[in-house]
Amino acid sequence: MLRTRGCHINRRRVGAVVMLAVGFSLTFVVFSKSTFQVRTSARWQISRLERRCCPSEKKTSTVKFFKTVEGQDTFLYSAIVNHEEPVHGEINIIITAFDSTATDDLTCCVVMNNKKLYTTTASVYYKYYIEEYFSSVLEMFKNAPTKAKQYSCVVPQIGFQASHVMLTSSSCPETLEDYLPVIYPRKVPDGLAICAKASFGDKLNPNILMEWFEMQRLLGVDKIQLMDLHNPEPIQKVFRYYTDLGLLDLLPYELPGEPAPPFIYPYPLQASHDETFPILDCRQRLAGYTFVLGHDMDEIAIPARHIDLKTFFKEQLQVYPDAAGFYFWTEFFVYDWGPENNNSDITIFRYLNSTPPRWECKKYVYLPNRVSQARTHAFTPRSPYRTYNLPQEEILLHHYRVCPHVWDTCNTPKITDSSVLRFREILVARLEQARVATGIRPK
Repeated sequence: MLRTRGCHINRRRVGAVVMLAVGFSLTFVVFSKSTFQVRTSARWQISRLERRCCPSEKKTSTVKFFKTVEGQDTFLYSAIVNHEEPVHGEINIIITAFDSTATDDLTCCVVMNNKKLYTTTASVYYKYYIEEYFSSVLEMFKNAPTKAKQYSCVVPQIGFQASHVMLTSSSCPETLEDYLPVIYPRKVPDGLAICAKASFGDKLNPNILMEWFEMQRLLGVDKIQLMDLHNPEPIQKVFRYYTDLGLLDLLPYELPGEPAPPFIYPYPLQASHDETFPILDCRQRLAGYTFVLGHDMDEIAIPARHIDLKTFFKEQLQVYPDAAGFYFWTEFFVYDWGPENNNSDITIFRYLNSTPPRWECKKYVYLPNRVSQARTHAFTPRSPYRTYNLPQEEILLHHYRVCPHVWDTCNTPKITDSSVLRFREILVARLEQARVATGIRPK
C-alpha cells in the first residue's frame, strides 16, 4: 500500500466547424473514418520524462499508462463520465491527472461516437490538498511538485455518446490513439465495492493478503479496485487469482513527473498526492455501486452482529436516511505485541489483542451518488446529505499493523477482541482453496 504518516509509507519514484449555442460554446468537427482533419499540426508523441532518483543520478523513463498534454507536464490517467457533477444531467467527463504545471488554461477535445469532435474549455474539478495541519502549512511554502488533480469536460446531451477525450493547450490530436477512452461506470444496484488505493514493492505478505481478500468476500464485498505499482510475482499470483474470481479490478499505476525530495520527516508531501490519486479515480470509476469502502489492505470492517456489510449498511440508512456515508472507530492489532494464539497459521486468528477503540486513522463507507469527493481518511458529502460516526458497539475497523511511529509508546492498554473467530470454519476452507490455486502457503 502507498502509506503516509502514522497510518501510511513514503512514495518511491521509480472536417467542418459549426458553433453550437447550448449554454456554452462548443466546436463541432466531423472526421473521416480513420483520421481527424483538425489541422495539419504534427501528431503528438508520448513524452519521455526525466525522473530524479537521487541527488547525483537522473533517469529517463517512458510514461506507459498516462497520456501527456503536449508541451507541459500534465499526465492524464482516466476519463470517466459523471452525470451529476459539475452540471447535473449533462455528460461530465472527469479526467484524473497528475499535474506539474502552474496553468490550468486547457481545452477539452471530446470525440463523440468515434467520429465527431467537440471542443470546450476544460475546468478544474478538484485539486487535492493536504489536510493535516503541519503538512498543509508546509505545502503553502513548498508544494508537492506533481499534484493529484481532476479536470472536467462538460458536453450537452444532444444524442451522441462521448467515446474519447484529450486535453490540449494548442490543437486537438489527429488520431484516436492519442486520446483517452471515455469510461461509463457500470451500474451495480446494492453493490458494495472497496477502493484499496495502490499496492507496491515487497512489503506485502501474500499469505496475509489472501486472508484480507477472503475476509472481504465473506463480508459481502462485490468488487475491489486496486492500482498495481511494481508488485513482485508472489503478489501478482494472488492478484491473478482474485481477478479470475471477478472480485479484483487491478489497474496499472506509475508515478510520472518529478518526485519530491525527502525534505521533511516522516514523509515527503508528494507521497500524500500519490496515495490520493487512486482514490480520486475510484470515486468516479466505482460510481455505479451503492456503497464504497475506503480501505487499506490491512483493514477489515467487522459488524458486531454476524451479518454481512451490505445488510448492515442498509440498516444504518434506515436509521440515518440522509447519510452520505459513515465513519468507523478503529482497533489496532499490533504485531509488535506478538501473537496470542500460536495454534493457527492465519494471521488474523493469531493476533487477537488490540487497542481499545480509537478515533485515529479513521476510515469510512460512502454512497457515491451522495458524495462529491473522497480522500484517505475523509469524504465530502453533497448537500443536503451529511456524515455520521457509527457507534463502536455496532461496527469496528480492525487494523493489523506494526506500532505506528507517531505513537508516544507502543505500551498502550490492550483488550482481547476475538470476534473474527466466528469466520474461522469458512475462512479456513476458502484459504485452502486459494493456497492450492496460487501455490502460496505460510512458511
